[in-house]
Amino acid sequence: MSALEYLDSPERGVVLLDLDYRINSANHRAAELFGVKLDQLIGSPLPSWIKTRPKSLDDVIEEVLYPHFGPNTVLHRYSGPVYGLQNNLVGRVEIYSDITARRRLETEILERNRELAELNKRLQETQEELLRSERLRTLGEMAAGIAHDINNALGIVLGNVQLAKRRIPEDPECLRCIESIEMAAKDAADTVRKLKEIGRPVDRSRYRPIDLGALTESVIAAMTPQWQEQDKQIDITADLQPGCTVEGDEAELREALTNVMLNAVQAINRQGAIKVAVHKNSSQVVLTVADSGIGMSEETKKRVFDPFFTTRGSAGTGLGMSMVAAIVMRHNGKVKVESEQGKGTIVALCFPLAE
Repeated sequence: MSALEYLDSPERGVVLLDLDYRINSANHRAAELFGVKLDQLIGSPLPSWIKTRPKSLDDVIEEVLYPHFGPNTVLHRYSGPVYGLQNNLVGRVEIYSDITARRRLETEILERNRELAELNKRLQETQEELLRSERLRTLGEMAAGIAHDINNALGIVLGNVQLAKRRIPEDPECLRCIESIEMAAKDAADTVRKLKEIGRPVDRSRYRPIDLGALTESVIAAMTPQWQEQDKQIDITADLQPGCTVEGDEAELREALTNVMLNAVQAINRQGAIKVAVHKNSSQVVLTVADSGIGMSEETKKRVFDPFFTTRGSAGTGLGMSMVAAIVMRHNGKVKVESEQGKGTIVALCFPLAE
């Protein structure tokens, strides 16, 4: 493209300035972009809305402008020095391009990318929920198949243990052994019960309106002596919005919150804080438990809802968060976990707001 063709380009506005920044010449496109007639433009100073001036006469400027006369117009400006035959500076050339459509397209692309990212995030969450639901369903079927036989065997063990306790009460050592057997059998029976609970079909006949704030307050009050007995210094605060009502089974919701609270207490070694909050919006109630404990690794976060997965060794069954997920799922809710090693954990239980 020749210089004359470039100056007459319909896409770009071109002006030539003298050393005093007055417009010596311009094309019609420049007048259109500046919102004036060509004869008004030539001989006038550079418009005041073009605020950036070169720091030196041979400075190059490249910037984006938003003209005052067109709030929906976006211009790209290039400003550079012009030299004469003796390599002396004779003025400046200003080239303006209307990039409004490009900026609009860029904005639309960014918005679409954000929408796609959000859609992918929701899809991933849905897939994880489906996988979790399938694992719980499979575990429930397995538990239902073996629970009867295990309970029969445990019943025989417990019956004989209780009989033995009545016959040899005078031997303390033997009695301690028998009581250990009894405790282990009861723990095993409780584990079987929990497995059956995970796979239990939804029965909403017992559901009624539950004030989640009041339930949370009662759980905190009941659990406080427990960590005090463990000689832990835990500062617990509660922010409980009134009117946070959900449809559900009070005993199940209490069990779910108790499990989450126990995990928070266990994550704190000696001293820390737990913040409990119950808030609602137009469609749901959110119960959050945030602790300042040891946090979780990425691997632990991925497996936190897996049945029998525990980081507590023989001290844990690995069924606590599985139970929480199963209970929340039966209440048409979701469980979200945010955690970072050394920075604590936030567990959010989200339930539909009762109508």
